[in-house]
Amino acid sequence: MYRLMRTLLLVSIAGAFPAKSEAQTVGLGLRPARLEIEGVPGKSKTASFMIESPPSDTDVRGRLIMSLTDWTIEPDTSMKYFDAGTQPESASSWITFSPSDLTINSGQQRMVRVTANVPPGTRPGVYRSGIFVQERPPAKERLVFFRFRYVVTLYVIVQPVTRQGEAADFQLVTDARGMRLTCQLKNAGTFYLRPYISWFVRSGQQEIIVEKNVEATVLLPAATTNETLVIRNPLPPGQYEMEAQIDFHDGRPIQALKRSVEISAPSKRE
Repeated sequence: MYRLMRTLLLVSIAGAFPAKSEAQTVGLGLRPARLEIEGVPGKSKTASFMIESPPSDTDVRGRLIMSLTDWTIEPDTSMKYFDAGTQPESASSWITFSPSDLTINSGQQRMVRVTANVPPGTRPGVYRSGIFVQERPPAKERLVFFRFRYVVTLYVIVQPVTRQGEAADFQLVTDARGMRLTCQLKNAGTFYLRPYISWFVRSGQQEIIVEKNVEATVLLPAATTNETLVIRNPLPPGQYEMEAQIDFHDGRPIQALKRSVEISAPSKRE
């Protein structure tokens, strides 16, 4: 099941292939890196993305191949990849794209067209797939060849869908790995969410000790994730108020969770 993940050395929308004059492209980019296709059961719809190779002092020519993949977000917010068509809510069997392989030179852009053929009777919801873009291995045999994969994530949206995020839990965790805040988020809707979290740690005198604003990992329909903020400088003993404010961008007010905690001095060992 995890065969694709084991071979994955890099998944990125912006990065660099190591420069090799004979084949590898430099600084390959995808625009956009996420496609949303509004699908209608029994009909097809086409979108596109661009593959970009920036200019180079020396002309670099690369051969690229593309393939479909399934993916999901784990509760720990990590992204995992699977063989196409093997996961629930997969749209991979509906997706066709052209071209499936191409040659690109430095400073060049190439378009890839993606079509979603939504089967009749498909129920409303969000379906997912992805397209790996990777360099074709060289014709000459090598003992070691590092392949780098980029990915375009695909969402096929069959209306109507609903947005409903829930801030479920908020804790301060202290263990051998250090001190961190964890916030559990749930998606009770049928559309994916991109929550925005504002973290605060205040002293007993309401002085802000820690403040951080971050865009959380994508929260898929019916999913639960645990977002984490590492507190790099351990808090000294005392009373503190922890707060997480979450904007799910679901048309509802910002949700806030607060906790009051007391951090005790470590006990002395005999």
